Formats: sequence, structure tokens, C-alpha cells
Amino acid sequence: MDTPRKIQITGRNTFIVSLPHEWISKRSVNKGDSIYLNENDDGTLTLSLKQAKRGLKTCNIEVSKNAVEASMRNIVSAYVGGAGTIILRGQGMSTIAEEARRVLAGVEITDETSDVLTLSVLSFEDVNIDGIIKRAFNVTNSMFELSASAYSDKGADVYTEISRKEDDVDRLYLLLLRTMCIEGFSSREAVFKAIAAKSIEKVGDHLQDICSDAKASGPNPLVAGLIERSAKVYAAAYRALATNELDRGQFAEAKKEYLAYLQKAEATLKKESDTSRMLTLKAILDKSVKILRYSEDMMESSTDMYFAKMESVADTHEGAGGQGERGGSVN
Repeated sequence: MDTPRKIQITGRNTFIVSLPHEWISKRSVNKGDSIYLNENDDGTLTLSLKQAKRGLKTCNIEVSKNAVEASMRNIVSAYVGGAGTIILRGQGMSTIAEEARRVLAGVEITDETSDVLTLSVLSFEDVNIDGIIKRAFNVTNSMFELSASAYSDKGADVYTEISRKEDDVDRLYLLLLRTMCIEGFSSREAVFKAIAAKSIEKVGDHLQDICSDAKASGPNPLVAGLIERSAKVYAAAYRALATNELDRGQFAEAKKEYLAYLQKAEATLKKESDTSRMLTLKAILDKSVKILRYSEDMMESSTDMYFAKMESVADTHEGAGGQGERGGSVN
């Protein structure tokens, strides 16, 4: 695109130039979004929707084998904050470094002596927020199927696989936070996407917990059915988020089906004579409800993002559909 634009002036000394409408539409730019200008060596200007990447920093962290949790917390914070190199010193640094490699995407040990260990974070040139969220959803979506199979008549032992997938989701969430920090995202959409990503991460946690109870409570086709219906609600919420469109009733319908089945499960629970089994099943139902709440949070983030992109209040009259618990004409 080689489109000439005339420079205009407003006020006393403010020079302005319009942006091509085709470029605006293609990149979904909205009123209030930030545009970044960088001057090149040859005098030209580069326009971007993202801030220029900052140089990756180096962080020095003292670790201790007697404070592994605190040491890991500091390493994770340095990673999320955009560190390219993390230097560890202290007792137990090798063990702690291996744990960091397990929970953080792209972290490798690049140097180690008796006193110092160096962790380097690999560059992810093609990483983007939408891609990370899509990958995290796909992983958690497969966890629903595995969890349901753990409570089916066959009672498959899938806890090891579920745990591996949950670790993947945690890594992806931290990678998303790191990407947002390094890239310097300032759009309103990025906030809602970060909230949705957190909901996905929490869903993974609860699915792992539900699956861990299968050894004591499975097989139980009723629980398997509840998990399958939770998956439909979750998928409907993500579909609205991924397409950035208002839900046309799929979420509300899936939620209605889930709640009806939940009532059936709760009625069956009241008939359970074994106290220990009853308490375990109640805990499973409670975790299932929490998954519903996180799905609602994701649905709300999708709706918020949709309306945040609106140019005027008049646009809100376009379309309708079930959205969750909030909003006047959005039911």
C-alpha cells in the first residue's frame, strides 16, 4: 500500500494525518486504541499497534533448598516480567532450576558452575495471545473427555495424562502473561483476554481435581454425564470469545441443560447412604459448579470485549442472544 496522505494542522502546532480506512478495518483498530510511531535511521516513520520490544533483562535470584516455594515464586515472577536470563545462586539451585524448566515454557539451563546456574528463556517469535488462548482451550477441552472417561463404566485411569495436560495449561498461561509484558499490549481487548485466559487456567485445575477423585468415586455414569454437559457450556463460552461475536443462544441453552442435569445429580446424592462417598461426590459437584462459574466469566469477558469495540451506543441494538448473568437487554 503506497497511499499518499496530506498533512493537516489543528490548533497552533499539532500536525495530523489520517489513516487509510482499509488498514483500520483489517486490523480492527478502534477509537481510543494506541498507535506507536518509531523513527528509523533513514528518517522514515514506522507505525505499529504494539510498542517496540524492550530489551530482555537479566535477573539475579538467591535460592534456597529450604525455601523452594519462595524461590520458585521469584523465578516465575522474573519470567512473567520479561527476563531473558535468570541467574540463580544458593543451595539447591540445580533442583530448583529443573523445577523451573518443568513449569515454564522455553526455559533451559545454559550454564552451571558450583556457585552459579544460568537459566535462559528461548525466544518465541511467532507467539501471540490468541494462539496461546486457543491452545490452552484445546488442551482443557480434551481434559473434559478424559475426566468423563475416568467416571464411565470402564473407569479409565487417566490421572497421569490429566496432570500432564494441566501442567501444559499452567505453562501456557504464564507464557501469555510474559508475552503481554514483553509486547506491551495496551488495548482494551488484551485485558479481557487475560481474564479469559485465567478462567481457562482455573478450569484446568478443577478438572484435575475432579479426575483425582475418580479412583475413590468411579465409575459413576452420573458424574460422567455432568462433566460432558459442563464441556458444552465451556465450549460455547470459548466459541463466543474466539469469534468475538455475541452468543446467539448456544451458551444459554448449554447452561440450561447443565443445570437440569445438576439437579438430577443433587437429588441422587441425597439418597447416598455412605457418608464418605456422599461427601466426595458433593465435592465433585461443587467443583463442577465452579467450572460453570469460570465458563460464565469467560462468556462475560467475551461480551465485554464485544461492546468495548463498539463505536457508539446505537450499535448495541444489533444482534441479541443469551450472554450470562449481566446486562440490560443482553439476556
